[in-house]
Amino acid sequence: MEALVLCEIAAGRDDLREALLARIGRLGFGGRAKLSFVARDRNAPGNTLLAAGFPTWSGAERFAADAVGDGLAPAAVRLLALDATWQAEPLPLMFP
Repeated sequence: MEALVLCEIAAGRDDLREALLARIGRLGFGGRAKLSFVARDRNAPGNTLLAAGFPTWSGAERFAADAVGDGLAPAAVRLLALDATWQAEPLPLMFP
């Protein structure tokens, strides 16, 4: 994944949460997005954080623009560029 869209959904907006999850699901069928996680914010009870990964920056921008159009406040949507990192698999490290 090249980009990540992080959305904060205000408490009581389960309709928006479901709409965003449905959109990510449809994009996922074509390999254009992948749901990374859905979590509750401990510091803002009732708020939900949703993260979706995208293989292209333009796909992430398009998704974010659509999310804002669905009524999400602009400050609640963040686009993050992902840096490639190396991570060793644990099994070879255990048995060199």
